[in-house]
Amino acid sequence: MKNQHNEQFDCAQVDHPLPSDQREVDACLLAARRCYDFHPYFYMRYGERGSAFARTDGGYLATLVDQPQAKVDKQVFWLATFLARRGLPRWLMETHLDLLCEELSAAVPARSEAYQKLLHSADRLREARTAWISQADFDALMASFDASSGGWIERAGGLLGAAVCDECCGLTHAVPSLLSWMDDASRFSPQWCAAVSETLDRARAIAAQAKGA
Repeated sequence: MKNQHNEQFDCAQVDHPLPSDQREVDACLLAARRCYDFHPYFYMRYGERGSAFARTDGGYLATLVDQPQAKVDKQVFWLATFLARRGLPRWLMETHLDLLCEELSAAVPARSEAYQKLLHSADRLREARTAWISQADFDALMASFDASSGGWIERAGGLLGAAVCDECCGLTHAVPSLLSWMDDASRFSPQWCAAVSETLDRARAIAAQAKGA
């Protein structure tokens, strides 16, 4: 990997409502940290500014659980779509929601039923992704990319597959916004860039088969 550096989000910081219960705040911070650990791409590309957005977004998502499920889903999909256009495939939101539900439920068990709304939204994102690339094929893409690219960024192949799924769902900027960093020859080796291209081709071929099924 060459000349690695962090980027900033190209959107202004916004004031989201945040939980008033310190237990929820702490759970949101832990979920954001775990999401960063699970997706190292997040930190490698966006650094501390990205971490701040993850914490803020997590706090906002936690405040939605008292709303009807339809409103939770609507806000989740809006935010996930917004971020996908800026280099963060919706799979990252899916992961974040899974972790938020887990950490919030552990921190405040009495509200675990309400937190399940976040898991429901994650499941809807997951359904949208696996409608184009099954989980088995998705996992195979990740493993193949790690083997062919040198494995510098864990689960990077999954991000490529997820961006293709987002593209198939109508998010036309999902792949280009990811590739602007992940396919940068000034940052990555020829081996890595070749693996990126090959994985995208494979992901699109799998998605094309799903469309024709």
